[in-house]
Amino acid sequence: MKLEKVICVDDDPIALLLSKLVLSKSDFASQVITAANGEIAIQYLERPEVIEENTVSKKPLVILLDLNMPVMDGWEFLEQFSSTLFLDHYRAAKVILLSSSIDPNDIERSKDFPMVAAFLPKPLTKEMLETILEKIK
Repeated sequence: MKLEKVICVDDDPIALLLSKLVLSKSDFASQVITAANGEIAIQYLERPEVIEENTVSKKPLVILLDLNMPVMDGWEFLEQFSSTLFLDHYRAAKVILLSSSIDPNDIERSKDFPMVAAFLPKPLTKEMLETILEKIK
């Protein structure tokens, strides 16, 4: 299954580039959008044309999200993305947490957000894409 859109949210430009490269080489998604923090990702997701496009799409939107970022971190993004405004438009969206954190508290906390499908270690690899596909079905 090829996804229509994956959004990569990470403040590390090298991690973003690597994720984009892995996704492109694997032909995993038709479009890869990048954002340097949660606030930029929220602003993108609030745009009417993006909401409309997501509403029409039959494939789930996948967001690869880092936890530790300036401006708006991954937890703050998840809090906002859990609001009614987003849930109304992005019910099928799945978030994959990609983090260098191995803190068991982070893994536990991620379970508070139903849209989080997996908690995976950085960096994204081609092998992880199979796991992601299984988790978003």
